Amino acid sequence: MIRILLGHPSRLVCDSLRTALDNVDDVYVVGCATRAEELHFLLPHGNVVLMGTELEDASALDIMNEIRQTQPQLKVLIIGLDDNPDVILRHIEAGAAGYILQDESIVDMVEKLHAASEEKAIISPSVAAAMMDRLAHLANLDTPLAYLEAREVQLNELTSREEEVLGLINEGLSNQEIADRLYIECGTVKNHVHKILKKLDVNNRQEAAYVLQSNHRPASAMVSA
Repeated sequence: MIRILLGHPSRLVCDSLRTALDNVDDVYVVGCATRAEELHFLLPHGNVVLMGTELEDASALDIMNEIRQTQPQLKVLIIGLDDNPDVILRHIEAGAAGYILQDESIVDMVEKLHAASEEKAIISPSVAAAMMDRLAHLANLDTPLAYLEAREVQLNELTSREEEVLGLINEGLSNQEIADRLYIECGTVKNHVHKILKKLDVNNRQEAAYVLQSNHRPASAMVSA
């Protein structure tokens, strides 16, 4: 039996997915969540998470990082993606076991749910090609110097405010603690974190902090007094 956890900011979408999946014999929908806290409460009761790219208060990328640390056995499928290999690959690198495009059908979704539960993945040729390109790019970074130079370029793309936020991430501060330190809204911090992860091409805060550390930039130098 596939025990599904649904995650989407729209309760209507959650209810529609539940109705569609209730007609599938070997699938049981455990519950629906519109917020990260609700989803985390449900995690121990399911084995597959079917989630949009965002909930009301968190992105799928951040949630998958937490799931990978606390419930690594869970399979996560992202629904509603555009057919964009770069975006799809970013979610796969973050831990997604599969994805459902916006123009795919319920039949396609159920097929991918079964594949994920059986430790399989169904991906398009364009995404497979993007994955090969990604591997080739990583293979070319075959020396520490090349890696550091590439990371240095990425760090230089950060704005001064993003550098401040990254420095505080490196100190282990939460979004709310960063907001209090910089006298800005927590939502603004979340936006900065999202942009930092994208510019550094990493999946989570820990990896972003590692980029800073590996380039030997003192965190204190990136945070204004």
